[in-house]
Amino acid sequence: MINKRIKRGIQNPETIKRKIRINLVRPFVSPSPSRIQFLEQDWDILVVLDACRYDLLAEANPFDVPIEKVHSNASHTREFIKQNFVNTDCRDTVYVTSSPQFADFDLSFAHIEHVWQDHWDEDLQTVRPEHVTEAAIDLGSEFPDKRLIIHYMQPHYPFIGSTGEKIDEQATFGPNRGSKYSSIWVQLAAGQVSEETVRTAYRENLDLVTPEIDQLRSELQGKLVLTSDHGNLYGKQVSWLPVRIHGHPPGIHDPELTAVPWVEFPYEERRKTIHADEAADSEQFDDVEQRLRDLGYR
Repeated sequence: MINKRIKRGIQNPETIKRKIRINLVRPFVSPSPSRIQFLEQDWDILVVLDACRYDLLAEANPFDVPIEKVHSNASHTREFIKQNFVNTDCRDTVYVTSSPQFADFDLSFAHIEHVWQDHWDEDLQTVRPEHVTEAAIDLGSEFPDKRLIIHYMQPHYPFIGSTGEKIDEQATFGPNRGSKYSSIWVQLAAGQVSEETVRTAYRENLDLVTPEIDQLRSELQGKLVLTSDHGNLYGKQVSWLPVRIHGHPPGIHDPELTAVPWVEFPYEERRKTIHADEAADSEQFDDVEQRLRDLGYR
């Protein structure tokens, strides 16, 4: 029987070309020397907008506080998890996540809330931001003595705004969706969708998630910081090789890709944090592979 990934590659040859380009340039990418460790920063509540470029948020500027630029130590969510949380004592922190990536790791958080498990939208093939907010507020009350990390899927694709609804395939890898191309970044590289359209849909996804920050600020006590795990590239030449990269492949620590926003909001009181005696037990999930394919990761 043909391996599923090989089969998908045969059906979607553009995905193979993308992987070749990534593997060619990866050894030659020069990372920023100032990458941060997220757990070491000063915050009580860390809000992660998945795949949010610094300039995307800075141009939108929906807040009344400065939007600074920092460099993530990852260019992909799995790297973000490995670089910041694997083999690290996180028992003073609760993680609320819409990303199925976390199901693959044994982590030591006091609690991990897998919002995607109960609130996956089968039509949109992602988690709507309001469900993450609801879970975070509930967990903030349940664990008043823990730091919180709140991980929204937006502005990461699938694009769920009006422009995104018009883009064929919605960045999934399912070969039964009617397109010979798979990821939105593969479609962009192949010229099947314009960069302007992708940027518009990307911005719409951001506009759908940023209003959630106001509700978090009104409901949760503590110093809230907004950031991202990584950004995205729109066909940048990241090394001396004449190869252009789209999206956010792992191991491509180009400064444009790792540049993420850092927004510190004013606060009245800090959360008083203590460690848990034990880390949360690991869970087993049956639908991780399909959810990751929906998001373009498989």
